[in-house]
Amino acid sequence: MTEKKGQGGKQIHWYPGHMASASRELKSAWRHIDAVVEIADARIPAASRNPLFLDFQPQKPHLLLLSHADLADLAVNKAWQIYYLDQALTAIFCDLRNAADIRFIRRRLLLFQAPLLEKAKSQGRLVRPLRVLVTGIPNTGKSTFINQFVGKRSAKVESRPGVTRQQSWLRSGSELHFLDTPGILPPKLDDREASMGLAATGAIRDSILPLEEVARWLFKRLTKLYPQALTTRYGSREGLSQDQAFEAAALTMGCQLAGGLPDLSRFSTMLLDDFRGKRIDRISLERPPGDKETHD
Repeated sequence: MTEKKGQGGKQIHWYPGHMASASRELKSAWRHIDAVVEIADARIPAASRNPLFLDFQPQKPHLLLLSHADLADLAVNKAWQIYYLDQALTAIFCDLRNAADIRFIRRRLLLFQAPLLEKAKSQGRLVRPLRVLVTGIPNTGKSTFINQFVGKRSAKVESRPGVTRQQSWLRSGSELHFLDTPGILPPKLDDREASMGLAATGAIRDSILPLEEVARWLFKRLTKLYPQALTTRYGSREGLSQDQAFEAAALTMGCQLAGGLPDLSRFSTMLLDDFRGKRIDRISLERPPGDKETHD
């Protein structure tokens, strides 16, 4: 279990017990499935993928969905799409609340079913539904995906990680069966940039995070990638150090303690909420390998 100091020196448990159990169950379910839908976050396409199941054998047809694409930078989405094409990986940048996106995803899944239909037909057998494993890290939209396909609130949806705690099979008409799984983070998060990206997007519960540390990291990242959008939202940082700019932004947004000091705790929460709610801009925190990071 990977741990890190959080607020007040308490330990952050990145890999709780239910995730370890879910990882074992995922491996045991592998032989019962026909295809995989992996859901990652378009704002952090690399950090939000868990390579756990990619090593399972035999390999299964694989569809990568990059959710929250409506919150991510359009130009960066296109750059990642080109990268995935070069990797021969079918990837769809999508908004899982959008009906048109769901219809498109359904059509792509049914392409996976075509070989099974042909095989059943040649053997004179009844056609069975395509059995699809739905997997991904917490808070990427797995439950929203399931509910869109099943047509009812079969999987509890909340905008916080860790809501789904056990596997369950769900039917979507006569063509598709989905195995819904809990969100599983990698057991080790040794890359600080990846860890902070996961924290900023909400893949790890805020209640166990050092929020000011995460917010300061995000502010620095936005200073590099989206300086104009940051200035528009939080005021000019000209001539200020990174720490001074963070404190000045807090005061600009009215986050102030008695005596005129900046309320950094309040501003940290505000900054993360603004980022997650697209109130700063459409933002992507990662670029494809080899792609130069540029300003807005």
